[in-house]
Amino acid sequence: MKVLFRILIIATCIGIIIYYSNGVSSQTELLEGPPSITKPVVELEPSMPSEQFLPRPATGISTLIGKTSKEVLETYSTPKRIDPSEYGYEWWVYDTENGLLMVSMKGNRVNQIYTNNSEIDIAPFLVGEPLDDIYRTTVLGQEITVEIGDNIYIFAMNEQDLHERILVKYNNLYAQLYIDHETNQLHSVRFLDGETLVLHKPYEMQFIGELYEASTPSSYMQIDINLANRRQLTDLANSLRVEYGLPKLLPTDTLASLADYNSEHMFLEMMDSQITNDEYAIGDQLNEVQQNYERHGVNVATNYKDAIEVIHGWMNSKEHRTLLMDEEFTHIGSGAFMNYYTQLYVKQK
Repeated sequence: MKVLFRILIIATCIGIIIYYSNGVSSQTELLEGPPSITKPVVELEPSMPSEQFLPRPATGISTLIGKTSKEVLETYSTPKRIDPSEYGYEWWVYDTENGLLMVSMKGNRVNQIYTNNSEIDIAPFLVGEPLDDIYRTTVLGQEITVEIGDNIYIFAMNEQDLHERILVKYNNLYAQLYIDHETNQLHSVRFLDGETLVLHKPYEMQFIGELYEASTPSSYMQIDINLANRRQLTDLANSLRVEYGLPKLLPTDTLASLADYNSEHMFLEMMDSQITNDEYAIGDQLNEVQQNYERHGVNVATNYKDAIEVIHGWMNSKEHRTLLMDEEFTHIGSGAFMNYYTQLYVKQK
């Protein structure tokens, strides 16, 4: 009996050693963003109903749209950093205790602004505002029209958009409301001008006239854009965790490099059918370079317009949210390659 007992103890110890040396992995499915449906209007309806829109807010951060960089500096001082984007504008990133503020500059003018900071005035909304209150106080329609010169762009929200990613029209201003599906509350908001909305095409879009598109970045610029998306993914993830009372994750260069490589591999796999997942397992790579970690998780995504949309997508996907909000993880590495995104989470021993 004693011999059997000793054998059981030894077997248990060996199992624990194997468990912690190999690491426990959890990788979610590739989360794909909303399909980009863009088509010209074949025939215009004889009498299109006049579209309702709200008066532009007189207070809050939306009033910065169209203002100069000097006015932004006077209001918020120097940003923590300035990131390039694939759309030709730059993000001024402000990281505060209560959340992020991201101001987008195109030329010398603000073309969009995003925040999840409950302390910042986002009139007429409030971070944490119940979705039902937004429905009661906001003029909403399934179709939103943007006019730029002689061109007309018509955006259509589907049922999911109306619950998670609401588009609101003001006078020469638009707002995207990002709803936390788990709490049914407003998590963050993005105010933007019409040109930027058309440039992003975040909803199904029909158009009359010319299609407004961003120029393709050079290969050198794309490298900087990938790095910018990497930084923003980490900032947004940590900001979300702090919002729910979880500790920030410590970013490491090793994890970020693996995340970058995984994103590039997904892109190449999409481009070349001869490349398969069997040729590259991120768990194996982690086991080779991360000997001091007990377990890890991997979130992946594609077909999103930017890092903001990626994090919002993961937040509203149950399996991706579980990893993003895991209280045991201690370190993080984010990576991006073109429109493929990876975020690694690990628990240090």
